[in-house]
Amino acid sequence: MNRHIAAPQVRDRASLLAVLSVASVSPAMAYIDPGTGSMLVQMALAGIAGALFYFRQFRMMAVDWFRRVVLRQASATQAKPSVSETIS
Repeated sequence: MNRHIAAPQVRDRASLLAVLSVASVSPAMAYIDPGTGSMLVQMALAGIAGALFYFRQFRMMAVDWFRRVVLRQASATQAKPSVSETIS
């Protein structure tokens, strides 16, 4: 018997599991020293900088593709003479 679960059901179950796992956390009564906090801030800033660089590269690749493919096709169709121009 093949049991197939639809994607919305999987997403709903995963969301419910995430909410329950966050809601069931008990306080740890732990101490985080200032060095750890600054390290976490540094990691977050590095992640943001890396994401900005990555998406900049992705955006530049998309713009380059658009220029090569779409604009070349548009300029090729504009460069063709129309039928009325070739007859006269």
